[in-house]
Amino acid sequence: MIELIGFEKEYGDLLNRYKSNNLPNSILIHGLSGIGKRTFINKLVKNIINIEFKYKNVAHHLNLFKNNTHPNIKIIEKEIDSKTGKIKTNITIDQIRTLKTFLNSTSIIQNSSKIVIVDSADYLNISSANSMLKILEEPKESTYIFLISNQISLLLPTIRSRCLKIKFNTHSLTDFTQIIQANIDEISKEEINFYYKLTYGSPGDTILYYNNDFLDIFQLSIKCLTSNDLDDDKINLSNILSKLTNDEFNNYLSMLKFILIFVNRLKVNRDDKSLINMPNYLELESLSANLTQKNLVDRFDYLTNNQKELFSLNLDKKIFILNFLTQ
Repeated sequence: MIELIGFEKEYGDLLNRYKSNNLPNSILIHGLSGIGKRTFINKLVKNIINIEFKYKNVAHHLNLFKNNTHPNIKIIEKEIDSKTGKIKTNITIDQIRTLKTFLNSTSIIQNSSKIVIVDSADYLNISSANSMLKILEEPKESTYIFLISNQISLLLPTIRSRCLKIKFNTHSLTDFTQIIQANIDEISKEEINFYYKLTYGSPGDTILYYNNDFLDIFQLSIKCLTSNDLDDDKINLSNILSKLTNDEFNNYLSMLKFILIFVNRLKVNRDDKSLINMPNYLELESLSANLTQKNLVDRFDYLTNNQKELFSLNLDKKIFILNFLTQ
C-alpha cells in the first residue's frame, strides 16, 4: 500500500475546509498519472470517516470503505465488460445513471456525508460526461464529489468550471525517493534517479514499471529503434505490446517519448555529464549517432499526433507500433 507523501498543504487546506463546513461539493484533483491523487483522496475520505463516525464504530466504516462496500461512498471507474472480460475503454452513461440514483436516494446512514470518487474523469465519454455535468450543476447537500484527472484538457470546460481545481505538481526527488524506497526493496540510487526522469517523478508509474519488467521492454525498444527495417525484434516487441491494456500502452508511449527526448539531448550536448549514469547509456548514445534530429522529431510527432486517435478509435496497437518503429 502506497502511503501519501507530499501534498501536505493541499491536504491540510481541504481537511480544514471540511471541518469548517466550507468544502465545495465538487473537487477536481489533476496531475501526472501515478503521482498520488487517489492515495490523497483515500486519506482524506478516511479522515472524514474518522470525524463523522468517531463514536459510531469507526473501524467498521473504514473497513467498508477499504472493501468498496460503504453505503455512503461510491467509486466510479472503468468496469469489466461482461461479454469480453476486458476492462471497458470508458466510464459509461449507465454508470452515471446509477450514480444519480445513489445521490438521489435516502441514505441508510443518517447525519453522514455521501462521497463519490471518479477515477478517472478522463474516461468519461461524451454521453457520460454530459450526464456527469448535470450532477455537478445540481449539487446535493452534504455530498462531496472528487474527480481525478491525469490530463485535465480531456475534460469538458463546463465540468472543469464547476469544480474546485487542485493541481498536483511533480514530487521533489527527495519525496519521490522516500516513496520508492518504502515500496521497492533494494533499489539503487541510480535506478531511482533513472525512474524519476523516466516517469517525470511519478511513483505509481515507477512501481508499475518496476514490477512488470518494463525495463526489459525499454531495452528492447532501444534496440528496435537502431534501424527502420522490419526484423524479428520489432515483431517480438509489437507482439508484447499488443497484449497491454490501454493504460499500460499509454505508459509505454510515455516511455518512448522519454527515449526520444533523451536521445535528442545527447545529440545536442554529448558532454552533458548528468546523463552518463542512465541505464543503457551506451546504447542510447549509439542510437543518438544513428538517428537524425529530423527522424527523432518525426517519430515524436507521430506519437503525439496519433496517440488520442489510437485509444478513441480502438486502433490496432501492433500496427501502430510497427508504423512507429519502421519510420
